[in-house]
Amino acid sequence: MYDLILRNGTLYDVSRGLRGEVADIAIENGVIRKIAPDIPENAPHEIEVSGRTVTPGLIDFHAHFYAGGTGIALKFSTYWPAGVTSAVDAGSAGFGNIESFLSSQTEEERRNTKAYLYLGSGGLSTLPAHNENIHPKYFDRKKIKMLCERYTDRICGLKLRISAPIAEISGTTSLDSLRIGVEIAEECGLPISVHIPDFQGNLSQLIDILRPGDIFCHVFTPKRGILEDDRISPEIVRGRKKGVVMESACGKGHLGNRVAAMAIQEGFYPDIISGDFTKANYTFSPAGTLPYLMSRFMALGMTFEQVLACCTSFPAKKMGMEGKLGCIREGTPANLAVFQREQGEFIFSDVEGDTILGHEMLIPQATILEGEVVYNQTLCRSRPTNDSSL
Repeated sequence: MYDLILRNGTLYDVSRGLRGEVADIAIENGVIRKIAPDIPENAPHEIEVSGRTVTPGLIDFHAHFYAGGTGIALKFSTYWPAGVTSAVDAGSAGFGNIESFLSSQTEEERRNTKAYLYLGSGGLSTLPAHNENIHPKYFDRKKIKMLCERYTDRICGLKLRISAPIAEISGTTSLDSLRIGVEIAEECGLPISVHIPDFQGNLSQLIDILRPGDIFCHVFTPKRGILEDDRISPEIVRGRKKGVVMESACGKGHLGNRVAAMAIQEGFYPDIISGDFTKANYTFSPAGTLPYLMSRFMALGMTFEQVLACCTSFPAKKMGMEGKLGCIREGTPANLAVFQREQGEFIFSDVEGDTILGHEMLIPQATILEGEVVYNQTLCRSRPTNDSSL
């Protein structure tokens, strides 16, 4: 007998070409066992989701969930009501505390999350009190490489923030720190994710340093970033052609509506839509939640399927978990999200007060994590069972 069945959902999975097919999803022992219209078998628990959209569980590729290890981090479970079932921690821990972070995680977290290792010893442990030190002389190459080799299944990249204020207090420059960071990433065989708002130097130099697969983080920042002469720089287009990954990582102040609108109008879309949520901004405007940011990008001109791919199939690939996470597939972990696609007029503001008008909002209805209903705003009916233990 199945444990749970979602009935009559409208299924979307870009990786499998599911574009609105109506079907049931049967789950047993935390795994999707059957996807088909009108599954005849019953289950002790069934959720009627007719008229609602069922997607793979969302992946927040830029999260901070080293709770207790840095003052900005959320608990991983905080993300669940937004339909997020997987995440990548974006450098909350460095080589001095990454093992503490990894050992503190539950088995459930270890199966569904990964981490980027910060190049500085303490990661982001000093936030929000003060910034970290990014002088390359403090990057312990030997230990970083050892940790990346020891935790190949947990660490999927390195992280560095190169904003001018951080570089200045560290007694270095943005690009000097980045060059050494990329060298270390190359030695470890991993990508590097680079926080770029207000970096020193020019965009051409930055793109020259980055390699295919490296991540240009906060690509639509309203601060100094991808604009040159108030236009989208051809250098960022060169970066995409080179294979650099473009990530939104919106946070409170890293998604400028004007910059994003200019880019999207020119056909320059993000590869990854992510949150960069912290205690200070989660669920509050302009950051909101991941479905809220997806809705905001639809207001900027992207389609639902485009934003969905940016939060499921593409980040799953970057995690090395393509075909396991970010998909609706028989035999894979039952990580699913259910949404109401509400139509109307919705105003989205950014940190500078610029607004855009959207016409659709994704409202989370239910979240399934490894077959367990961890959030449910639908009406759930249970079928009688002879098992007295239920």
